[in-house]
Amino acid sequence: MSEEKEASLKEKLLKLLNEMKPWEKKPVLKAGRIIVEIVKLPERKTKASIEPERLVIHIRREDAFRGLFIKNPEELDDLTAAIKTHKIKEILEALAEIEESRKIQEYEL
Repeated sequence: MSEEKEASLKEKLLKLLNEMKPWEKKPVLKAGRIIVEIVKLPERKTKASIEPERLVIHIRREDAFRGLFIKNPEELDDLTAAIKTHKIKEILEALAEIEESRKIQEYEL
């Protein structure tokens, strides 16, 4: 990304941070049944520290309210690595087969 585009993106994000209400969402993209949006999290106080209001990426299914909040590039890298593993794909394929077989309902005549 060029420095000019990066600066423009940062300006837009800072504007959103200042204008959005806590928990407000702004859609970024939709890929199939997955929605990616920006969410403003409210200030969070703990015994040890105070986290200021911040923007995060929220990834969720279109028919779900809950999803994953991604705060930094490292978390996105970890998520990408996890879901790209062969094991996850095998499990999802097996689950899809199970789900398909359960859709058949037989009724007595």
